[in-house]
Amino acid sequence: MAPSEAGLVRRTIWLLRAVAAHPEGVGLSEVAREAGIPKATCYRVLTVLERESWLTLDPITRRYRVSLGLLSIVGGLLDGGGAYSHMREVLRNLAEETRETAGFDVLLPPQVMVVAQVPGPSLIGQTLKPVPRTQPVWATSTGKVLLAALSAESVWEDFTEEFAEHAPPEVGDLESFVASLDAVRERGFAFAYDELEVGAASVAAPVRLRGNTPYAVWIGGPTYRITRERIDTMAESVIKAARQLTELLSNADIDIPSAFARR
Repeated sequence: MAPSEAGLVRRTIWLLRAVAAHPEGVGLSEVAREAGIPKATCYRVLTVLERESWLTLDPITRRYRVSLGLLSIVGGLLDGGGAYSHMREVLRNLAEETRETAGFDVLLPPQVMVVAQVPGPSLIGQTLKPVPRTQPVWATSTGKVLLAALSAESVWEDFTEEFAEHAPPEVGDLESFVASLDAVRERGFAFAYDELEVGAASVAAPVRLRGNTPYAVWIGGPTYRITRERIDTMAESVIKAARQLTELLSNADIDIPSAFARR
């Protein structure tokens, strides 16, 4: 590694440590002073970390905080047995109750990012892939839940270009997709059936926080177990877990990604 690259890595680590030491949030000048890094350099690094959802920036106070995305990557090391580990406990209970893989997603247009998942106890289940990872927002139950939390006008205004570029043909046109979100809002959950992959199904519910819906919790498995006849029953378990996560995160020192605060 070149000296300049090693220096950038060190500065990034120093900045993450400085922000993590302030769960209530910290401003640019203060974090630059504590990390011993020039303010201009500090701003550039923090901007990248926020863009990658490792940090969040409050649009009003302009204070940085550690994000849930970063906590998912370090496996709760910064959280010290707090909100992240409790969140995984909720997912474990959901996986045990439904007998399916359970997970927790955040919206990163035009995709959703899986930040945590727990395998179900069934021998045949959803294939576990590395976390964090991204998935198409248009063909996932969490994507539908998170987009349904926005107004139809916001979806049209902010996602038309992304839909044209990224939506698979089987989803249909944007007008039909937006119209389908009304049903998601009414019933309080969404499902995807043979959409992300043939033979795969999922059910998701919104995790609401401070008047926003930044996260969604889900279960996923094969369609021969998550049948259409069972979706409503399984949704009850997912909605219950979503309420538990809402209560947990409302009392934790974890802020929502700044992209949602701006909406």
